[in-house]
Amino acid sequence: MVLSGIWRKNEHSRDLPPNLKVSHDKAVPPRAVQELCASVGWSRREPDLIVKALANSMAVVSVWHEGQLIGFARATGDMVFNATIWDMVVRPDYQKLGVGRLVMYELLKELDEFKIPLVTLYADPGTDGFYKRFGFMCDPSGVRGMFRETGLDY
Repeated sequence: MVLSGIWRKNEHSRDLPPNLKVSHDKAVPPRAVQELCASVGWSRREPDLIVKALANSMAVVSVWHEGQLIGFARATGDMVFNATIWDMVVRPDYQKLGVGRLVMYELLKELDEFKIPLVTLYADPGTDGFYKRFGFMCDPSGVRGMFRETGLDY
């Protein structure tokens, strides 16, 4: 298993599958990302757009088991003041085993190298407890995220 120093091996690591490979390489095969996202019911993204999104990300973490992508997340930002975590996903068969914790530890370790004061994310309903383990909290001022979709057909 290839793990960075931030991962505390005694923290539930007995749950992790053996022989995991952790990568910070942005060149994740788009088909692997598509398959992983489809495994949790996310909509399909075009391979060329996945490649472009990865290239424009400031940090990418992928976790592999026996050649299969089982965990993934990426972050974008200005590399100074703000970063946002996107696409945090773990294959259903590997959920509740510590893979998500590993992905988040690895991604946050990389983001911490930039010394960015604000890292944000959008959490699906019911997942806020997972992110609170990493120091995330709901905005204490009550600000809620907003979004705008352009209607482009990807």
